[in-house]
Amino acid sequence: MAAPPFLRPALAAVLCALAASAALVSAESTAVRDKHVVARLVADVSTIRPGEPFVAGLHFEIDPTWHTYWANPGETGYPTTLELELPPGFAAAPLRFPAPKRFVTDYGFDIREVGYGYETAVVHPFVVVPHESLEPGESVTFEGKAKWLMCDPNTCVPGEARLSLTLAIGETAGKSAEAPLIAEAMAKLPEPVAEGARVSLEGDTVELRAALPPDALLEGARLSFHPLSNGVFETFAVPEAQAEDGGVAVSAPKHEDLDGLPDEFGGVLVVEAAGSVRSFEISTGGVAEPETPVPPAPAGGAGGTETAAAAVTAPTEDPAPFGGGLLGFLLAAFLGGIILNVMPCVFPVISLKVMSFVGQAGEDRRKVFLHAVAFTLGVLVFFWALTAVMVALRSFGGGDVAWGVQLRQPGFVIALIFIMVAVAMSLFGVFEIGTSMTAVGGNLVSMSGYGGSFWSGALAVLLATPCTAPLMAPAITFALAQTAPTMFLVFTSLGLGLAAPYFLLAIFPKLLDAVPPPGAWMETFKQLMGFPMLAVVVWLTGVLSVQLDVSGLQWALAGTLLVAVSAWILGRFTGFERSATVRVKARLVALLVFLGGVGLAWDASGKRAPASEIDIAEVIAGHRAAGRHVFVDFTAEWCATCKVNERVAIKTKRVQDAFRENNIEFVIADWTNEDADIAAILEEQGRSGVPLYLLYPADTSRPPIRLKDGFITANDIFNAIDQL
Repeated sequence: MAAPPFLRPALAAVLCALAASAALVSAESTAVRDKHVVARLVADVSTIRPGEPFVAGLHFEIDPTWHTYWANPGETGYPTTLELELPPGFAAAPLRFPAPKRFVTDYGFDIREVGYGYETAVVHPFVVVPHESLEPGESVTFEGKAKWLMCDPNTCVPGEARLSLTLAIGETAGKSAEAPLIAEAMAKLPEPVAEGARVSLEGDTVELRAALPPDALLEGARLSFHPLSNGVFETFAVPEAQAEDGGVAVSAPKHEDLDGLPDEFGGVLVVEAAGSVRSFEISTGGVAEPETPVPPAPAGGAGGTETAAAAVTAPTEDPAPFGGGLLGFLLAAFLGGIILNVMPCVFPVISLKVMSFVGQAGEDRRKVFLHAVAFTLGVLVFFWALTAVMVALRSFGGGDVAWGVQLRQPGFVIALIFIMVAVAMSLFGVFEIGTSMTAVGGNLVSMSGYGGSFWSGALAVLLATPCTAPLMAPAITFALAQTAPTMFLVFTSLGLGLAAPYFLLAIFPKLLDAVPPPGAWMETFKQLMGFPMLAVVVWLTGVLSVQLDVSGLQWALAGTLLVAVSAWILGRFTGFERSATVRVKARLVALLVFLGGVGLAWDASGKRAPASEIDIAEVIAGHRAAGRHVFVDFTAEWCATCKVNERVAIKTKRVQDAFRENNIEFVIADWTNEDADIAAILEEQGRSGVPLYLLYPADTSRPPIRLKDGFITANDIFNAIDQL
């Protein structure tokens, strides 16, 4: 029945109102709480129109006293990320970050850190563009994995959530109930300033000047500035921002490690005035308006099951150990030091140290404790020395500063070989280095005995660098990016972890009751331990074979032979059964032979193998352009962890077959020698050393899949392949 004419206008108004209310349906995922943050996906539309961009967002509700992090989290922490699986025919822009708040966390003991992030709630918006060929009447589902770090003044905890959002496809776009929330988030994003800023270094002060839009600065506005990169402004300085003609001037004391003007520098200026807040992103290179992503052609219908993974994120980083923060990294370093005791590089030295405790059974506990102190000092002094070298390299402009960098120098490797050969000869009884710390009945509490404990600690450190334990990798990466005092603090914690078991044995000698009492067996064990020392020599020779040409390797081994001969002369002709004249002559001859070996080694260290001219980035790009996925093994001959992973996982038949079956090219990026191209990729991934494993999809629009650091298994590789 038709409605009476006088009711038709009213009925039309009611229908319009109902239609409008129906359009404002909710467009949000199910909320997921992980510890102190509730996460969900939201969108400003409930119905999307083919080809018409819309805005989605990652929405966090944050518990009181807790915060999450900005694109630049500060010295520690990591930014929020979202790995989004897009339906076919969709494209998404990167996740965006509103202007943050500055946090200063004081842990006591004069240990503080500065970070930038969000309290209470935040929305990270991103633009999504559907393809024009989508069919109205269907629906699409977005799935994504969000990761974040949440901190309060006492601790930090990583969080993650698997989120899903379903939207309908229609002839027209329909606004959602979350549209005002998205609009508010977009309004909080920094406005890009296209004109490049100017940075200058005036004495110990860094100054940044930038032009701003005419209406940006209201009279009486309060200004604050947050840098987008660290290491330019002094960490704890609050930048001073002042309005000047047509723009703003930001100044702060320079960072202690800053020697010259940065190539590029910028940040976000926050302007608060008359109850309103605006922010502007400024940079020396200028800041362009964000580009709208271009969707790929869909492989199937909108409702298809294929998905294309898109990283909607700031650069991803591995979760910080133990919740992040300085204390978390210090704990990771300490535990990594403990793990080093059972690593293959260090074990020969460590086993001898345990035997020294056995030999001290029944001695004055004070003297036993002093031996543990001497060992610890040897560990710490040499960790401090390595740290000082890395700080010096960084201060003098050495860009390629990493853990284990000394093993890329053939001279250092040859010196380690000399030490290992000399120690092995001593353990075999060919000669004695002072009073042997493992000799049966030896005077282990003499000054030479304390010296033996000190130098055994030093030797353990020298051998520890290639045996990076899994927990050490993030702590070392963190340390190398920090100021010198923080670096020393992290490596001191690492050294204390390495020495901790011996303090435990010194304090509780009853733990050694399970070991047979001192006796003749110790001499046999001492000689047996000479063979692991020679095994280390074999391994280090393999490192040299990559660093030197054939001639250089031969002369280095000839120098090693002379070192062994000098040790034999000392043992054969300097005993007390010989006359004083013979002993003096023998020592002189041994010294001359040893110096001859050093001379040969010095000459050999300069006979380097030809430098690689392969650009690893070009190799990866070439394979991807040919339609192949690429698995890259970033390794080095001196990296023991790398070699274990290759043997038990990467180079196994199962994994290599999986590479062939899935069109994956296996590429080795060898960092045994210096290589700026490899170093650049390591830096992009936030790593200071190897191992590193990346699986690059053939689709160049997708970022690489990064495997975990440290030891890996074949299943870790298979899981990465599944993500393709």
